Amino acid sequence: MKTLIKSNALIDGANREPIVNGCMLIEDGVIKAVGKEEDFGSLDEVKVEDLTDYYLMPGLINSHTHLSVVPGLGDQLGQLRLPGERNILRSMPNIKKDLASGVTTMRIMGEEHFIDVEIKKAIQEGLIEGPRLLVSGRGIVASNGHGAALTLSDGEEEVRKHVRENLAKGADQIKLFVTGGVSSSGKGLDFCGYTAKEVAAAVEEADRMGTYCAAHAHGGKGVDLCIQEGVRTIEHGALVTEKQVEKMIRRNMWIIGTFSILFHPEGIEKSDFSDPSIKEKVLRARETEAEVFDMVLKSGVNLALGTDSMHGQMSYEAKCLTRFGANNWKTIQAITKHAAEACQVEDLVGTLEVGKLGDFIALEENPLENIEALEKVKEVYKEGRRILK
Repeated sequence: MKTLIKSNALIDGANREPIVNGCMLIEDGVIKAVGKEEDFGSLDEVKVEDLTDYYLMPGLINSHTHLSVVPGLGDQLGQLRLPGERNILRSMPNIKKDLASGVTTMRIMGEEHFIDVEIKKAIQEGLIEGPRLLVSGRGIVASNGHGAALTLSDGEEEVRKHVRENLAKGADQIKLFVTGGVSSSGKGLDFCGYTAKEVAAAVEEADRMGTYCAAHAHGGKGVDLCIQEGVRTIEHGALVTEKQVEKMIRRNMWIIGTFSILFHPEGIEKSDFSDPSIKEKVLRARETEAEVFDMVLKSGVNLALGTDSMHGQMSYEAKCLTRFGANNWKTIQAITKHAAEACQVEDLVGTLEVGKLGDFIALEENPLENIEALEKVKEVYKEGRRILK
């Protein structure tokens, strides 16, 4: 069955100007035509979805998150260490929040017990509704590194082994924890937990399977190693320097901004501020973030956004990026077109163009004029099918 989707205006994610009274023809979940209603002429056996009260845009892509973690509960590593069965159940309301916020694709940046792989299968099989998942399996982290939950990878051979196991289980990409992090006490953000050979081993194993490594990395030597050894995406990047960004541009790398976990009152500050070390790092990151991402935006380096487990908060991520200097169009692309490119799914999603999947959301206001329009998602469609209203 073919479906003609009508809108007030269609923001396709590829072209800055919306298509006023834009329409999409979707068949078997795939966009077959895009244009104004008069461009379609007479269509036989076509179901019409009248969304002329709304502005339509591509489904949002969360480029960095986890399924079972809720930052406001505190002790994120303790949450990851819970039994797999429990964390699958804990993930369900989080997935529902993400879907309701307009997210139709999510890149999962590490879960223990391979729960992300199993939840991805459940969504694909139609057992549960949820965004399309791109999964990493278990995070690759040194025993003394940030992110050390249950699975620890020390030394080149252990890194190789665990990367191979992740890929054998069905990981779409590999997640490394290279530097210190905000939500763990003790080590600073520029602490580097891995050697060049360990990072290189992970990159080599991922590359041989046709995929890539993403690295939790804020700044310092860890970011230098990631650039040097061929990591593709730098997650967070709160302390990256202009020289590092210049090198990233030359290597066509990506920075994935994650702001809500630092700035939102339901983020780290809700519980973990009781640890003075964590509080100090959060406050420091808040001070540097605006300056760093002003530089990042001006540089033109590849940029996408993720909520880092702040479920349902993609609109907040977008507001933060505009606060740091991005215009609404660049911000929209950071959570649609550019996010799809960062996650290597640009042939499937990210824009509303012929041949792409019919993932889109409906908004009452034009987000090009008011980015806060993203806070009120009225309809969510995945592959042309309404999955939330």
